[in-house]
Amino acid sequence: MDLMLPRLNALRDSEDEAAIAGAEYRHSTRLSGVGVSLKDDAKALGMGVTVKDDANELDMGVIDSAGSADVVMSSQDKVIVGYWLVRAALNVALSRGANKNKLLRGTGIFEDALQHQSLLSINQYSSLLVNVQSQARGGDVSFLLGGAFASQWLSSPLNALKACENVEQLLLQLTQRQTYRWCSLPLCQFQRFENADQIMLVPQFTGVSSKQLQFSIEVAFASVVALMKSIANKRIRLSFSFTESRPRNIADYETHLGLKLSFNRAFNSIWIEKDVLRQPLELTAQSDCSAESHVSMEGVVSNSATQTKEGASIELQNRLSLPDFVRRYVYASSNTQAANIGLPELAETLDVSVATLKRKLKEFGTSYRALSEEVQRNHALLLLSVHKVSNEAAANAMGINDLPNFRRTVKRLTGKTPSELRI
Repeated sequence: MDLMLPRLNALRDSEDEAAIAGAEYRHSTRLSGVGVSLKDDAKALGMGVTVKDDANELDMGVIDSAGSADVVMSSQDKVIVGYWLVRAALNVALSRGANKNKLLRGTGIFEDALQHQSLLSINQYSSLLVNVQSQARGGDVSFLLGGAFASQWLSSPLNALKACENVEQLLLQLTQRQTYRWCSLPLCQFQRFENADQIMLVPQFTGVSSKQLQFSIEVAFASVVALMKSIANKRIRLSFSFTESRPRNIADYETHLGLKLSFNRAFNSIWIEKDVLRQPLELTAQSDCSAESHVSMEGVVSNSATQTKEGASIELQNRLSLPDFVRRYVYASSNTQAANIGLPELAETLDVSVATLKRKLKEFGTSYRALSEEVQRNHALLLLSVHKVSNEAAANAMGINDLPNFRRTVKRLTGKTPSELRI
């Protein structure tokens, strides 16, 4: 399903959160029976850009009548298939001088109790990565961690991805399907944008503090590279952009991500050419898989249960994290006239009180306002930094009526003026 870029109007919070200055986020979509669809005036801007979401085709199960049943409402809910992730994290950290007892301290994870079916919470997994980051030595630990996660794909529930037929199918499963998110990149969900020639994937994180962010980005990017290489049996041509300045350990980036790197950019993102997406996967990547274990992608898509190479049956979670649900909700509403959708309406959709929703978001280290501003910021950056449209066109797309207010809003959200963003 192609999802056109959202229009930004005001995001109002009728409770104690300050109203977000700038413009209202005008929702031009609806929460449909099985997913979210979005449309706006991107074509009118001549941008030819769509935001591709995995709602219907990826079995998101996000529906307004389901309340919170399909949303991970607490950072303590155990939804992460953690056995292979924990083993990989321990192996990397211990090889870099970390102490095992300190690595697991405060996580609630007990190595002797880990089983293939073991589930972890977002809090537990995030705490483990914090310990790894603080104790393991070396500037390449994040990249090694991403590679270690990927090295176990054939033994983990990800082994079902051997049924992918081409790069696009593999990329879609790895970066946007929730069932695989919880056993590969549980703290990261990618938002997908595309134009005529390229796909851009922008990572959005759950349960990650500002101190963890760059480390988590490096882990996520390295994991995607290594997983695609392992499953496809070849290096997939990808490009990467970072908001940070060029790092001192640039050699680590080049070794694990490749040479197509750019820094001081508007987005942390992965870029891939569409001609690469059409490339078939090589069958040799499946050479050590028995014919009996091969499954069709139809079965992979429709079934949330999978089996590891060792034969352990794993029930995968097909649920969005609460922060990701909020982001999607901000993008969508019942119709174009529903201009004042905010926190109370979101709480009603999830069948919880406003106070409960605020408390749950605080568990994840975020708020409705922060997530709403993230949506606005990304839209402004996409319009001005990537597509370099005029102020008038960008203001119209964001639902802002006058240019002075538009410039103030962009400066507040991004720290730069529209002219500076176009450079």
